[in-house]
Amino acid sequence: MPNHYLRITRRIAHHIVLIVLAIIWLFPVYVLVINSLKSTASVLTTPILFPAASSLTAIITVSRAISGTLLNSLIIAISVAAVSAIIGSMAAYYFYRATSKINDVIFTIIAIATFIPYEVTAVPLIKLLINIHIFDSLPGLIFSFLIFFLPTGALLMSIFLAVLPRSAIESARIDGANNWTIFSKVVFPLTYPGLVSTFIFVFIESWNNFFIPLMTTNTPNISTVSLVLQSYTGGYGVLYNDSFAAAAVASVVPLVIFVLLGRYFVRGLMAMGNGAKG
Repeated sequence: MPNHYLRITRRIAHHIVLIVLAIIWLFPVYVLVINSLKSTASVLTTPILFPAASSLTAIITVSRAISGTLLNSLIIAISVAAVSAIIGSMAAYYFYRATSKINDVIFTIIAIATFIPYEVTAVPLIKLLINIHIFDSLPGLIFSFLIFFLPTGALLMSIFLAVLPRSAIESARIDGANNWTIFSKVVFPLTYPGLVSTFIFVFIESWNNFFIPLMTTNTPNISTVSLVLQSYTGGYGVLYNDSFAAAAVASVVPLVIFVLLGRYFVRGLMAMGNGAKG
């Protein structure tokens, strides 16, 4: 009987902790939503934590103002995430099948490259973009993001490939399959959750990144969402409904991506927990 009460107590405590964590996580969302729905008059007279009469004016106005930058960010994030996931999976497969000291050194360099601060590469990156005539352009932004996120894609996919059974690859090799056939017919299907997880991770990182667009663009029509959000913070005052509405609109796309592909992301994280390149 004491054990029965102990289990009930633990279960109640467990649910209380989950509820508290959920409230902490949802509180910023609550503040974001209620303030993005306020009118200009309401935001000047109502405390930030309290709701007021709902109005879609701020959301509609902001959506029209940042529609171009939303498209820019979408093009950049999808391109960078797709290329990083696919090329990263190819690089990971190479390291998976060809183990040597040289490859281990190269893999270590790739792993280190994922942690290089953006600020360190600012000047050489800008000079490179100017020299190849893609500075302040969408191709230049995509190229800049790939420099930083291709190593991330290779590193993440190498972790997913570490749990891939070598017997499946050896069986295909015995049957006469070449490396491309093995990759496309065996490796790719078996690591699909990891590929989607890498895509989602790089997509969100690219969507939210502020420093790379800041240092590689000058023209407003090449701006990304992360840069535009800063413009809603004025030097002499802030209309919280507009700034919150901009944040709400900017968060819709990554939220939709995560909802649609979330189950693959979770499966990929579960696989990641079981493997690593040693």
